[in-house]
Amino acid sequence: MTPEPPRAADVDGIEGVGDNVFDRHGSEYEQLVDRSIAFTGRSASFFARRKVDLLRRIQLERGQDLRDAALLDVGCGTGTTDRHLVGEVRTLHGVDISEGMLAMARQNVPGAHFLSYDGTTLPFDRATFDVVVAICALHHVPPAEREHFVAELTRVTRPGGLVAIFEHNPTNPLTRRAVRRCELDVGVELLSAGEVKQLLGASGAEVLGCHYLLFTPFGGRLGASLDQWLSPIPIGGQHAVTAEAIHP
Repeated sequence: MTPEPPRAADVDGIEGVGDNVFDRHGSEYEQLVDRSIAFTGRSASFFARRKVDLLRRIQLERGQDLRDAALLDVGCGTGTTDRHLVGEVRTLHGVDISEGMLAMARQNVPGAHFLSYDGTTLPFDRATFDVVVAICALHHVPPAEREHFVAELTRVTRPGGLVAIFEHNPTNPLTRRAVRRCELDVGVELLSAGEVKQLLGASGAEVLGCHYLLFTPFGGRLGASLDQWLSPIPIGGQHAVTAEAIHP
């Protein structure tokens, strides 16, 4: 069943959503990110496309088609990745704690449903989505709150559905350089793939594995093929840890 977007009343009154670094920099978010990775010669949108390519491949390897999925993007920002997802999935929802960024996401991706949330409880029922992703969002969550954050991702994923957490790879020196250059990442603590696996395991999901990606700034089939070939090697710019939700 296609999930319906919650009514506005379901998410009204959230505290702490308005005053955060992402609201303060919302209007220049994409410029800040692009500036931090300018040395690659590529934009955030280019790398977002590669993530969507990987998601499609992961689903195919699981015998499923991404186009059949109801997908939730947690920490969707201004919709950088959702621009590429909107034509690749059955339904697309995104949530974020920043009202300013959500306003931009609604303009950028009119074919998706975007909602604010309090950063604690996702405004959806248990087992609502086929695929739930958090793309470079977890490192912005305080360490003490990460276990609950990941548990929420699993909670809203249907049994047998996919949870995919994309994060910066802290062992890649170019990734660390990009993070140091980005005003939005001041003081963040990056996570290794092993730490993400532990969090997913603690959420009750069955960890499937880890894919490393963004090894090169090459585009087209060459870049995608290199990412696929080098995927097991833990030196890519980012890693994606995947798990299958299991509910009693």
